[in-house]
Amino acid sequence: MKIAMTAKTINLRVSPESLNQGEQAIRQEIAVQLYAERIFTFGQSRHLAHLSVWEFQKLLGQKEISRDYGEEDLAEDIANVQAGEW
Repeated sequence: MKIAMTAKTINLRVSPESLNQGEQAIRQEIAVQLYAERIFTFGQSRHLAHLSVWEFQKLLGQKEISRDYGEEDLAEDIANVQAGEW
């Protein structure tokens, strides 16, 4: 079986405020962008941001980004609960 992989170019913007606030702020800003562009899942994004489920959900709300919750997210949440990562 052959799997074709294609490269995708993405542009991420980091605000001067985040740059001044340091690594954690930069991680959060990039994580939100990757989630909003549907490049990362909710779980991947929150891990990048070093935030809990609830903290990342709150951050998305502050940025007015809706959470699309699909089958992949449900499976990831179930795996996280089973692993004790909630």
